[in-house]
Amino acid sequence: MSKTLIFRILWVFSGLLLIWTLVFPMIPKKKENSKTSITDERLDVVVLNGTKREKLAYSVSLYLRSKGIDVLYYGNADSIYAQTLIIDRRDSLNLSYAKKVARFIKGKILYIPDPDNIAPVFVILGNDYK
Repeated sequence: MSKTLIFRILWVFSGLLLIWTLVFPMIPKKKENSKTSITDERLDVVVLNGTKREKLAYSVSLYLRSKGIDVLYYGNADSIYAQTLIIDRRDSLNLSYAKKVARFIKGKILYIPDPDNIAPVFVILGNDYK
């Protein structure tokens, strides 16, 4: 092979390499999962209104659903609560279920086991909820 042929091959190769490094990062990557859920698995929640504000549990349940959390039930609590509570019913050690919900709702996180296992998290909205 002559030196000019090797030089041309190297020149073409370096040009292709330059184009590859400039263009390849601009190609949009395929999204693996377009779902915007905060959990890999389904997270069921019950939302209860512990205030006198009407439709508060309904509006909070819509908000949580928009964040990828499944609200099984919403309604009124048995009484008025001063503070919002996020109750983890399954994970006594890490409170991981309640912490996932607490990303979106501020409140006191508690562990209270649920023998019926209706949902892993109960949210009771208190007068402090904004």
